[in-house]
Amino acid sequence: MQQQNSLSHRIITVDALRGFALLGILLAHMIFWYTAGPLPGDIFNKYHDIGTGIISILNELLISGKFFAFFSFLFGLSFFLQMQSMERRNDNFVVRYAWRIALLGIIGLIHHAFWRGDILSIYAPLGFLLLPMRKMSNRAILIIGILFAINAPGKVIEVIKFLTANPQTAAVAGKPVDFDAEGKAYYHIISQANLPALLKDNWNNVSTKFRFQLDSGRIFITFGFFLLGMYTGRKRWFETPEESRPVIKKICRKSGWIILLTLAIGLGIFGANGLFKLGWEQNPIVGFIFSIFYDLHSAALVCFYVSGLTLLMYRERWQKVLYPLASVGKLALTCYLSQTLLGLALFYHVGFGLVAQTPPWLNWLIGIAYFFLQVAVSKWWLTLFNYGPVEWLWRSATFFRWFPFKKK
Repeated sequence: MQQQNSLSHRIITVDALRGFALLGILLAHMIFWYTAGPLPGDIFNKYHDIGTGIISILNELLISGKFFAFFSFLFGLSFFLQMQSMERRNDNFVVRYAWRIALLGIIGLIHHAFWRGDILSIYAPLGFLLLPMRKMSNRAILIIGILFAINAPGKVIEVIKFLTANPQTAAVAGKPVDFDAEGKAYYHIISQANLPALLKDNWNNVSTKFRFQLDSGRIFITFGFFLLGMYTGRKRWFETPEESRPVIKKICRKSGWIILLTLAIGLGIFGANGLFKLGWEQNPIVGFIFSIFYDLHSAALVCFYVSGLTLLMYRERWQKVLYPLASVGKLALTCYLSQTLLGLALFYHVGFGLVAQTPPWLNWLIGIAYFFLQVAVSKWWLTLFNYGPVEWLWRSATFFRWFPFKKK
């Protein structure tokens, strides 16, 4: 009975965390009209009201760049549990798992055709890398996961580029990326393109998305949290809640201190630059140092979210608040894709075309209202069906048989 209760707690906790991650992802995309590329400066800086200022600060400090990593951690944990389950059944594990990841990539590419911010097409190739790494030791997985989660590979690449750069050859090599021109072109697609033109532009910019992932280091961070999710699954922290509570508390406390330290350093850099007019915003070395603390801050905040929310779900009164999110988490893939439908319908020319017509604070309110709608609909859906529609198709295609969709 105790084992069954622990399993139930693990499933609900992970699903609730996944639901919370989807809320963060929705807000990160909604604030600037569900765009997934650069915008012209006059559009990006159009609104200057107090509400927009507050929402922008909260988004930068607490949301932007954090929840894709949060979601990646949960995907890594889920992938490990799926691999473990398949391997125990000896069900042609490697082939079956590879086919499942390939299907996810196909879903992601279809999604990308409608919206270039899709993350599933990034998850798929990284998911294949988990196969050979599953044989590595826990210590190796943890070290590599931490280094990638704080974007250490990206920083090493930046240093190499800086040290090997030659101004003369760089001038001959070609012009730098014109982000203003890219922003105007992308805004034109959002605000004026019909569906065929939108699909064509998104498809032509698959390489642009991967370039951004590499240049920003997000692809390294994503893989790092994949590995940390795998490590957590191996340690069975969600399967043995009582035994694991002390280590989760320790992670929460240490990540909280890192958050405060990196925030203080970042604010100190900003304050000193503004107070003494040092011109650091033009200094690449200062920018590089700042980015190190920013990535460390973001990684620590993800760990704080995961550990802090997990600890809250030990408490009965917080279970009443957070457990309803599990219904969305159970239908995560369907809900993630339906959020894109909301963004396209509201802001793109193929829908109501409200891009740049609504202030960011209103976009957040719309996103929160839509998420609560998703919670209600998901809870109702699960009373009638075993899976979300996309989850059911993905699972059935993985095993080449139709799973029971409707509950008896």
